[in-house]
Parts: sequence; C-alpha cells; structure tokens
Amino acid sequence: MRAPLLLLPVLLASVSCQTTPPAQPDRFAQMDVNNDGALDRGEINDFYTTELFRGRDTNGDGKITRTEWNPAITAEDARKFAVIDVNKDGMVTLVEAKAYARRQGLYTSSFAEADANKDGSITREEARAYFASVEGPAR
Repeated sequence: MRAPLLLLPVLLASVSCQTTPPAQPDRFAQMDVNNDGALDRGEINDFYTTELFRGRDTNGDGKITRTEWNPAITAEDARKFAVIDVNKDGMVTLVEAKAYARRQGLYTSSFAEADANKDGSITREEARAYFASVEGPAR
C-alpha cells in the first residue's frame, strides 16, 4: 500500500506538466541581433524576411526556386522573382531576399507606426503597444 502513495506526487507532477502551455519564444530578443534593447529597420526587415524565406524554402536547401516562390507563378511573380534573383541563377538565396527587402523598404510603414517617439528604433514597450493596437490585448 505504501508504494502507490509514494508514486502519487510523481503522477500528479507529470499530469500538471502536460497541462502547462509551452513557453512562447521571445521574438523581440530574436530580432534584437545586436542586443541593444531596441530594434532598427534592418533587424526587423531581416527577421521577417527570414521567416518568410524559411516558409517558402520547402526543401530546406537555403534557396527558393520559382516553384517554391509560387507554384502558380504569374508573369508579375516571375518579374519580381527575377528582380530579387540578382545573380540570375534561377534561385533566390536568403542574402538576396534580405537585400531586396531592405532596398524596397518593406515593413517601413509598420516600423513608423510602432516607433512612437520617432527616434528610429523600437523598444520592447513600443513593440508591445504597437501589437496591442493592431492585434488587440494579449489572451
């Protein structure tokens, strides 16, 4: 009879661990590559471009083909792909994608909205306030 009672705390602990939601990654820290506590335009561009790139690089080879870019590629998609593919090898690398994003100023309007004090960088507090304004309060 004693042995089952000794196992009870272990069983309860294992059950409670299963109901604890996994910790969310600290995306701000992931973006803040230079660890200065603020995000600049380059850090934000690079982070989101990398996220998009990884989502499209279906075979994980570090390159995106036109088919991975868009399986039902239109003439406009093909033109844009050709612009991003700087070395014209038929594939877009992460370096090419990041360079394109920076040249085009992607995420510029979101950055300007989030940069509440207009100092050219976004603090963790500004990021929280911005996302709360566009996504609503955290759940």
